[in-house]
Amino acid sequence: MKQGFVIGLAGVLIVTGVGGGAAFSAPASPPAAPAGAPSAADLARIEGELARVQQDLREQRALIFQLMEMHTSLLKYLQGGAAARGEALPALPSASGASALGGGPGGSAAGGDAALDRGPAPASTGTISGIVRPRGAALGEAYVYVDGPKVIASRGRTVEIKQHSKQFSPSVAVVQTGTRVLFPNEDKIFHNVFSPTPGSAFDLGTVKSGDRPNPIALMKPGHVEIFCNIHSGMRADVLVVPNAHWTRVRPDGTFQIAGVPFGPRQVVVWGPGLKPAAQRVELNGTGAVANFTPEAAPAQRHLNKTGGEYGSYEN
Repeated sequence: MKQGFVIGLAGVLIVTGVGGGAAFSAPASPPAAPAGAPSAADLARIEGELARVQQDLREQRALIFQLMEMHTSLLKYLQGGAAARGEALPALPSASGASALGGGPGGSAAGGDAALDRGPAPASTGTISGIVRPRGAALGEAYVYVDGPKVIASRGRTVEIKQHSKQFSPSVAVVQTGTRVLFPNEDKIFHNVFSPTPGSAFDLGTVKSGDRPNPIALMKPGHVEIFCNIHSGMRADVLVVPNAHWTRVRPDGTFQIAGVPFGPRQVVVWGPGLKPAAQRVELNGTGAVANFTPEAAPAQRHLNKTGGEYGSYEN
């Protein structure tokens, strides 16, 4: 239905872009312009329709990415001679977007237990473990993930980051590519949630108390910074991971990611107070070890959504 809606919308745009023509000729005299500016209800309705169209386009793009990944995996399987050797077909991402999402032991509420989502680990997978010891900084909240093939999260996967007491809750979250993030306003005041992060930028506009604007689909792996354009003290950090192989670092600095396919793997550590650090390991039957000593990330001021300073209205 969504595909039909997008195609239908494109058709309308094409038709309206054609000048002249008997069937679509302009009326003899244009209708009189409505008196006054559009009402707030009209603007809200238009913004809602635009947000729905944007969400449909994001989901269409996610489906295209999924099909491209399936095509690439099949080509590698055939061109590498695996089929001729009688090897099993590798696991392919679901065309419907169904895939695992979650974290290992200690994963955040936005993720869950990745072991449950992935199911029993096949014989060709192993465990990556290690220790994170930051230089000149406390460990704080940190995560380790395996960089690699992007797998779109299950269709309909949605997490919430609430606005409450002029703060985001949770202020840190980890989600898989394709996850939709909802930002309900539970305060008694207005908010304007936005992100300036390249490739993941969005702006929800002014949202009044009790509103639940349309969710935002995060498609690009990496760190996404989220702010409020009205209250400069509001900040959320979302880590978008490319697949289900991630975990939260334990308070003692140790971590373990099980069920990772054998082969060379890029392992990354990230935390809202740390500079990201990466390490390449060779994973085999004996496992692999990746130890990190990341540096502290300096605190930085941020600007409002227009690139200017926050004004006195923010409080």
